[in-house]
Amino acid sequence: MKTALVAILLLFSAYAFSETASVFSNPTAGFTVTKPIGWHYLTAEQNLNNLKATQLSDKDFQAAMVKYASTPMVAMTKYEEPYEDVNPSFKVNIKPLGQFKGKDPKEIIGVMLPQFQKIFKDYKLAQSPTNISVAGISSAYTRINYTMEVAGMGTLPITSELWIIPHGDYFFLVGAGTRQDEKTGSRKEIESIINTIVIAH
Repeated sequence: MKTALVAILLLFSAYAFSETASVFSNPTAGFTVTKPIGWHYLTAEQNLNNLKATQLSDKDFQAAMVKYASTPMVAMTKYEEPYEDVNPSFKVNIKPLGQFKGKDPKEIIGVMLPQFQKIFKDYKLAQSPTNISVAGISSAYTRINYTMEVAGMGTLPITSELWIIPHGDYFFLVGAGTRQDEKTGSRKEIESIINTIVIAH
């Protein structure tokens, strides 16, 4: 439950950075990623507004999501907020591996998916957890589809992608969201951001 909450918070959380920046770097974590031209970093206020506008079927879970929202290292969207549709987003957090240290990163995703299925309407596993390489590191990836009720916008068809990237005693939890039909932004754009990630080994 806790791991799933962290992942869901990642999908909606954000942080404030200069709009003119193009490369985000966290030397302590050894993580660098490039923001595409025209994309925007989010502010803490926009993050809170997004959380409050999200309407999950599990109201207790939604309340916990708002209460325990944490700030990721970096978060960005294709369009400036507020945006009246699914705004393609890309967000990164870092968490301790704990009991998952030394294990296949797909196991972390395996803990998250049952919780996603419980809280997201019309949940469908579009891509089973699979091993991939991100920044030269053996990682895991999955993709899910669902619909989400958003205040003032109604029901929106969402595709969320998750990457688990182990790094020492921690892992980077990368999340991205787009429209299922990609009308407001493509998953190729998300892939292009993933390809800019550099992690110090």
